[in-house]
Amino acid sequence: MPGKSLREIYVELLLDRVRQEHFPNPDHLDRIEATVRSPEQIVEYVELLLSKVVGMRYPSGAILDRIQSLAVIK
Repeated sequence: MPGKSLREIYVELLLDRVRQEHFPNPDHLDRIEATVRSPEQIVEYVELLLSKVVGMRYPSGAILDRIQSLAVIK
C-alpha cells in the first residue's frame, strides 16, 4: 500500500471489518471515529453507516446517533 499513511491503512482495515458485519462492533466504530481526519474518510464512513440502516424497519438507535453526530460535521 505505497503512498498511504499508517492511519489511512488502519481506517481502511476497520472500515472493511464494519462492511462485513451485519451489526458493527461498537469498538470498531469508536476507533474509526477517533481516527478519521479527512472529509473523504468521514463521508465514506457515514455512507457505510447509512448502508447499515437503509431498509431496516427498526434501525439501530446507536447507529442513527452516530450518523446524526457526523452529519453536522460535514
